[in-house]
Amino acid sequence: MARPRTARLSREIIGRAAIELAESGRELQLVPLAQKLGVSVSSLYHHVNGRDGVIRAMREVLVPRYLAAVPADAGWESRIRAEVERSWRMYADHPRALQYMLTSVIDEPDVMRFYNALAEALVEAGLPRGEILTTIEVIDAFTFGAALDTLSPATILDPASAGEVLQGLMADHPSGAERNRRLFDRGLDLLLAGIRARVA
Repeated sequence: MARPRTARLSREIIGRAAIELAESGRELQLVPLAQKLGVSVSSLYHHVNGRDGVIRAMREVLVPRYLAAVPADAGWESRIRAEVERSWRMYADHPRALQYMLTSVIDEPDVMRFYNALAEALVEAGLPRGEILTTIEVIDAFTFGAALDTLSPATILDPASAGEVLQGLMADHPSGAERNRRLFDRGLDLLLAGIRARVA
Protein backbone atom coordinates (compact mmCIF):
# COMPACT_ATOMS: atom_id res chain seq x y z
CA MET A 1 0.00 0.00 0.00
CA ALA A 2 1.42 3.40 -0.97
CA ARG A 3 2.32 5.84 1.81
CA PRO A 4 0.14 8.98 2.05
CA ARG A 5 1.52 12.13 0.44
CA THR A 6 1.29 14.10 3.70
CA ALA A 7 2.06 12.97 7.21
CA ARG A 8 -1.05 12.30 9.25
CA LEU A 9 0.57 13.77 12.35
CA SER A 10 3.18 16.39 13.09
CA ARG A 11 3.96 18.72 15.99
CA GLU A 12 2.22 21.52 14.15
CA ILE A 13 -0.94 19.47 13.54
CA ILE A 14 -0.98 18.40 17.19
CA GLY A 15 -0.38 21.97 18.37
CA ARG A 16 -3.20 23.37 16.24
CA ALA A 17 -5.63 20.69 17.42
CA ALA A 18 -4.64 21.27 21.05
CA ILE A 19 -5.29 25.01 20.70
CA GLU A 20 -8.73 24.30 19.23
CA LEU A 21 -9.47 21.85 22.04
CA ALA A 22 -8.40 24.31 24.74
CA GLU A 23 -10.25 27.24 23.19
CA SER A 24 -13.43 25.17 23.02
CA GLY A 25 -13.35 25.08 26.80
CA ARG A 26 -12.56 21.37 27.05
CA GLU A 27 -9.84 20.03 29.33
CA LEU A 28 -6.53 19.55 27.54
CA GLN A 29 -5.94 15.81 27.89
CA LEU A 30 -4.24 13.35 25.59
CA VAL A 31 -7.20 11.00 25.11
CA PRO A 32 -9.68 13.62 23.78
CA LEU A 33 -6.86 15.19 21.75
CA ALA A 34 -6.08 11.86 20.12
CA GLN A 35 -9.79 11.30 19.46
CA LYS A 36 -10.05 14.74 17.86
CA LEU A 37 -7.15 13.86 15.54
CA GLY A 38 -8.44 10.34 14.87
CA VAL A 39 -5.27 8.66 16.13
CA SER A 40 -4.17 6.63 19.12
CA VAL A 41 -2.57 8.23 22.17
CA SER A 42 0.61 6.25 21.45
CA SER A 43 0.79 7.97 18.05
CA LEU A 44 0.97 11.34 19.78
CA TYR A 45 4.06 10.19 21.67
CA HIS A 46 5.95 9.78 18.39
CA HIS A 47 5.83 13.59 18.05
CA VAL A 48 5.42 15.08 21.54
CA ASN A 49 6.53 14.14 25.01
CA GLY A 50 3.22 13.80 26.79
CA ARG A 51 1.01 16.69 27.87
CA ASP A 52 3.95 19.04 28.39
CA GLY A 53 5.08 18.33 24.85
CA VAL A 54 1.58 19.15 23.58
CA ILE A 55 1.70 22.51 25.38
CA ARG A 56 5.10 23.24 23.84
CA ALA A 57 3.66 22.37 20.41
CA MET A 58 0.88 24.89 21.05
CA ARG A 59 3.47 27.60 21.67
CA GLU A 60 5.40 26.58 18.56
CA VAL A 61 2.24 27.14 16.51
CA LEU A 62 1.23 30.47 18.05
CA VAL A 63 4.51 32.31 18.55
CA PRO A 64 5.56 32.61 14.87
CA ARG A 65 2.13 34.08 14.07
CA TYR A 66 2.47 36.91 16.57
CA LEU A 67 5.97 37.48 17.93
CA ALA A 68 8.24 39.00 15.28
CA ALA A 69 11.47 40.88 15.91
CA VAL A 70 11.10 44.63 16.47
CA PRO A 71 13.59 46.86 14.59
CA ALA A 72 16.71 47.22 16.72
CA ASP A 73 17.06 50.93 15.94
CA ALA A 74 13.84 51.76 17.82
CA GLY A 75 14.23 53.19 21.32
CA TRP A 76 13.99 50.94 24.36
CA GLU A 77 10.47 52.10 25.23
CA SER A 78 9.16 51.62 21.70
CA ARG A 79 10.66 48.12 21.58
CA ILE A 80 9.07 47.10 24.88
CA ARG A 81 5.71 48.53 23.84
CA ALA A 82 5.76 46.70 20.50
CA GLU A 83 6.94 43.39 22.00
CA VAL A 84 4.38 43.42 24.81
CA GLU A 85 1.58 44.48 22.45
CA ARG A 86 2.20 41.43 20.27
CA SER A 87 2.48 39.11 23.25
CA TRP A 88 -0.81 40.41 24.69
CA ARG A 89 -2.54 40.08 21.33
CA MET A 90 -1.45 36.44 21.06
CA TYR A 91 -2.68 35.57 24.55
CA ALA A 92 -5.86 37.68 24.28
CA ASP A 93 -6.77 35.82 21.08
CA HIS A 94 -6.17 32.48 22.84
CA PRO A 95 -6.81 33.02 26.57
CA ARG A 96 -7.76 29.42 27.34
CA ALA A 97 -4.61 28.14 25.64
CA LEU A 98 -2.64 30.64 27.74
CA GLN A 99 -3.81 28.93 30.91
CA TYR A 100 -1.96 25.80 29.81
CA MET A 101 1.09 27.54 28.39
CA LEU A 102 1.68 29.17 31.78
CA THR A 103 2.39 25.71 33.24
CA SER A 104 5.30 24.79 30.95
CA VAL A 105 8.95 25.89 31.17
CA ILE A 106 9.97 28.10 28.26
CA ASP A 107 12.97 27.19 26.12
CA GLU A 108 11.71 27.66 22.56
CA PRO A 109 14.05 29.98 20.57
CA ASP A 110 11.24 32.23 19.29
CA VAL A 111 9.88 32.79 22.79
CA MET A 112 13.35 33.27 24.30
CA ARG A 113 14.01 35.93 21.65
CA PHE A 114 11.08 37.88 23.10
CA TYR A 115 12.46 37.71 26.64
CA ASN A 116 15.99 38.52 25.49
CA ALA A 117 14.60 41.57 23.67
CA LEU A 118 12.90 42.78 26.85
CA ALA A 119 16.09 42.27 28.85
CA GLU A 120 18.19 44.18 26.33
CA ALA A 121 15.68 47.05 26.22
CA LEU A 122 15.65 47.33 30.03
CA VAL A 123 19.47 47.32 30.14
CA GLU A 124 19.45 50.10 27.56
CA ALA A 125 16.90 52.01 29.65
CA GLY A 126 19.35 51.96 32.55
CA LEU A 127 17.30 49.84 34.95
CA PRO A 128 19.45 48.41 37.77
CA ARG A 129 20.65 44.95 36.79
CA GLY A 130 19.20 43.31 39.89
CA GLU A 131 15.71 44.55 38.99
CA ILE A 132 15.56 43.49 35.35
CA LEU A 133 14.28 39.92 35.71
CA THR A 134 11.66 40.94 38.25
CA THR A 135 10.53 43.74 35.94
CA ILE A 136 10.20 41.25 33.08
CA GLU A 137 8.10 39.03 35.36
CA VAL A 138 5.90 42.02 36.27
CA ILE A 139 5.41 42.79 32.57
CA ASP A 140 4.54 39.14 31.96
CA ALA A 141 2.08 39.03 34.86
CA PHE A 142 0.37 42.17 33.59
CA THR A 143 0.20 40.81 30.03
CA PHE A 144 -1.23 37.47 31.17
CA GLY A 145 -3.79 39.18 33.38
CA ALA A 146 -4.90 41.56 30.64
CA ALA A 147 -5.27 38.60 28.27
CA LEU A 148 -7.26 36.49 30.74
CA ASP A 149 -9.49 39.52 31.30
CA THR A 150 -10.94 38.82 27.83
CA LEU A 151 -12.77 35.88 29.44
CA SER A 152 -14.61 38.27 31.79
CA PRO A 153 -18.24 39.29 31.26
CA ALA A 154 -18.69 42.34 29.03
CA THR A 155 -19.55 44.35 32.14
CA ILE A 156 -17.70 43.18 35.24
CA LEU A 157 -19.32 45.24 38.01
CA ASP A 158 -23.05 45.32 38.71
CA PRO A 159 -24.18 48.98 38.64
CA ALA A 160 -27.08 48.21 40.98
CA SER A 161 -24.63 47.09 43.66
CA ALA A 162 -22.20 50.01 43.24
CA GLY A 163 -21.97 53.09 45.41
CA GLU A 164 -22.73 56.55 44.09
CA VAL A 165 -19.17 57.44 43.03
CA LEU A 166 -18.46 54.09 41.41
CA GLN A 167 -21.85 54.04 39.69
CA GLY A 168 -21.15 57.45 38.19
CA LEU A 169 -17.78 56.28 36.87
CA MET A 170 -19.36 53.20 35.32
CA ALA A 171 -21.90 55.22 33.35
CA ASP A 172 -19.41 56.25 30.66
CA HIS A 173 -17.04 53.29 30.94
CA PRO A 174 -16.63 51.02 27.89
CA SER A 175 -17.49 47.33 27.98
CA GLY A 176 -16.33 44.15 26.28
CA ALA A 177 -13.41 44.30 23.86
CA GLU A 178 -13.16 48.09 24.06
CA ARG A 179 -12.79 47.92 27.84
CA ASN A 180 -10.12 45.24 27.57
CA ARG A 181 -8.18 47.27 25.00
CA ARG A 182 -8.28 50.34 27.23
CA LEU A 183 -7.21 48.25 30.21
CA PHE A 184 -4.16 46.98 28.31
CA ASP A 185 -3.15 50.39 26.96
CA ARG A 186 -3.51 52.09 30.33
CA GLY A 187 -1.69 49.32 32.16
CA LEU A 188 1.23 49.35 29.74
CA ASP A 189 1.44 53.15 29.99
CA LEU A 190 1.67 52.84 33.78
CA LEU A 191 4.35 50.15 33.58
CA LEU A 192 6.50 52.18 31.21
CA ALA A 193 6.04 55.31 33.32
CA GLY A 194 7.20 53.30 36.33
CA ILE A 195 10.34 52.17 34.50
CA ARG A 196 11.08 55.72 33.39
CA ALA A 197 10.65 56.98 36.96
CA ARG A 198 12.90 54.22 38.32
CA VAL A 199 15.80 55.09 36.01
CA ALA A 200 15.36 58.87 36.14
